[in-house]
Amino acid sequence: MPLTHTGINKLQPSNTSIATKRPDKHSDGNGLQLWVRYTGVKSWISAYRWQGKQQTLTIGTYPIMSLQNARQRNIEIKRLIADGVNPKDDKKKTQADNDGSRAFDTIAQRWHDDRKAHIAPTTYSRDYSQYQRDIKPFIGHMNIEDITAPDILAIGKSIEARGAADMARRAIRQTGQIFKQAIREGLTNLNPANDLTEALKPHKVKHHSRITSQQLPKLLQDINAYDGDLLVKLGLWFLCYTFVRTQELRFMEWSEIDYKAKIWRIPADKMKMDRPHLVPLAPQTMAILEQIKALGFSDQYVFFNTSTRKPYSMNAFITALWRMGYKGRMTGHGFRGLASTTLHEQEFMHEAIELQLAHEKENKISKAYNGAQHLPYRTKMMNEWAKFIDDAYAGKIDNLIRADFKQQAQKHG
Repeated sequence: MPLTHTGINKLQPSNTSIATKRPDKHSDGNGLQLWVRYTGVKSWISAYRWQGKQQTLTIGTYPIMSLQNARQRNIEIKRLIADGVNPKDDKKKTQADNDGSRAFDTIAQRWHDDRKAHIAPTTYSRDYSQYQRDIKPFIGHMNIEDITAPDILAIGKSIEARGAADMARRAIRQTGQIFKQAIREGLTNLNPANDLTEALKPHKVKHHSRITSQQLPKLLQDINAYDGDLLVKLGLWFLCYTFVRTQELRFMEWSEIDYKAKIWRIPADKMKMDRPHLVPLAPQTMAILEQIKALGFSDQYVFFNTSTRKPYSMNAFITALWRMGYKGRMTGHGFRGLASTTLHEQEFMHEAIELQLAHEKENKISKAYNGAQHLPYRTKMMNEWAKFIDDAYAGKIDNLIRADFKQQAQKHG
């Protein structure tokens, strides 16, 4: 039975395909097949016989190549066979005739190669794997100037359909970065990936478990009494003082620390929002860094797992919190929520708090982003926050609404 657009849109990888990683094959007739791969990618395949042997040729992906266009291309392949031309030889000739340097995949490979020496291995592996899995099959073969916004959006939509909304946004952002590479090289003037994330489903806020403000003094005392890995313990203190994401903490490098300015300069490729971030370092955090530096574990990473010789795994800090009895009650991300709530309650400037949290906001703050915006104010705010953490640990406050803290916030505002 011939395929239909409605039927194709409903097709999903079968359990067998997912288990065996072999595609499900759906026939349209006349040798045209649609292979639904275990990743969800739908590829058009033309099956034919050449010199007595069964052959297959990939001719495109759905929905970038429509059903009608796939049928037309399949007819062209049959005509080549009738004329005594092997369709695969014709495809190779066509590819050779095209300028390979303008192919999206060629540019993407250069972009990934350039980044490899400057980013964490896990970040490179994550991004390159996503490119190979989710982006290249759709547009890797296309000329950079032939790719349109709908082509890129189709990539995001296909990933979104798997229930991976964050990955869909990341794929579109990566595609946009590759287009920026092409613009720098003079291969194109446009970036069709701009603003496409707005066409995806609204991002659902995930609330991470965290303690209440009244429980903060007890948590800080438990962290100080933690008898596990020393660098994990110091890392938890660093999260308390800076409320960065654990991902950013895990891959923190000594080269990113500006000792003179007392600022941690996180490069864009390590940030969730793909833009550089500045973290003012209070005296307490500088003291932690000096303590770690004296241990001499790693010349590259700050929070270094001496057992694996690599940065800590994503579970290192959450596991430590669980060992302290905070399973289901507190996460590494919870320090961010706690700081945000408290600083807002104490009437620090909302814009400065959001900038320090490196939040993505669809407003004037993000669209005209400047990493140094309100930096003197943020530095004072971070110093006040560090003093507040110390007072909470020392038990000098009964709750987080403290008169002098509030007055200090108003003074800075």
